[in-house]
Amino acid sequence: MATPQTGAALSALSLAQRAEVIKLARLCRVDEASLAWLGKLDATLIRTLREQATAAMFDADRKRFHNMAAASRLLPIPILVLIIEKVIGPLICARVCGLVPPARAIEIAEKLKLPFLVDACMELDPRSAQALIAGFPRHLVVAIARELAQRGEYVTMGRFIDLIALDAIGPVVDAITDDARLLHIAFFAEGTERLGDIVERIAPARLQAIVSHAATGSAELWGEALALISGVDGALQQKLAAITGELPEAALNNIVRNTQAIGRWDVLLPIVARMDARLQKRVINLPVIQDDAIFGDIVRAVFRLPDIRPVILLLTQLEADARSRLDAVARQIGLSLPDPALLLPLIGGR
Repeated sequence: MATPQTGAALSALSLAQRAEVIKLARLCRVDEASLAWLGKLDATLIRTLREQATAAMFDADRKRFHNMAAASRLLPIPILVLIIEKVIGPLICARVCGLVPPARAIEIAEKLKLPFLVDACMELDPRSAQALIAGFPRHLVVAIARELAQRGEYVTMGRFIDLIALDAIGPVVDAITDDARLLHIAFFAEGTERLGDIVERIAPARLQAIVSHAATGSAELWGEALALISGVDGALQQKLAAITGELPEAALNNIVRNTQAIGRWDVLLPIVARMDARLQKRVINLPVIQDDAIFGDIVRAVFRLPDIRPVILLLTQLEADARSRLDAVARQIGLSLPDPALLLPLIGGR
């Protein structure tokens, strides 16, 4: 059972750690808060643990499932579909179908009732489902995605982002009209590489609407948007940063408050540093940022960054009074920001 302590421990995790803990909890069918102690591990270690747990769970009784897959080839598909839906059930179906030749598995899948098929997809072993998912016809991918999104099965969808065909991404995005749902799915993506492919295939107006929705939503939703923006490659991150920087001031104020609430200035600051000088100056000088508590957390975040140079340069965009106040706050907490003049030659200056 979740307690205030475990809930606080979960919220204290990094975005990557939180995503991995939730995915592991889903795999083990336990409450995510019960695994908050895994926050002592790096996100990559939690992912390794999850992959090992996946192998252990899906490889159990593999020989028996191989035998069932071989036996299924002897039955006509209409009879097999009837047995699957009435007797075998979605869990065993999912275990077996990953071992059936993809063409036959797809032929069977097209004849299963959609709710049952979606139940089975939630139980699929992603290691053996690659050829199967990639070969699904587009209409079936869209129908399954729409149903999974309506059920709120974002972890399942995140697992299969890397597997669906590229030409199905656009129709799937169009089928999921709720922008928050798209952000939830992206948050649970297995790899960041495919996120770029997905974002590039979203129409500009829809992409702006998604960013705006995240900016004006809850702190949790903004955290997921931060994970998406920070996870794509440099050019695409710059594009998303520019969209964010052009948002109305009320939306930017909400971003500041939500970033402070989730303690993720170390993620936001490098994104703002990717904006052009005009947008940097606009964002970093927002009145809502001119707060000692926020300035203190910004200073602390700078020293958590693997490369502080772009953010140090960003901070030179602060108006003189605000910069003096920032430096004063830094001194109060026992820190001293490097002199930007010493870093400019390394960064290239402006």
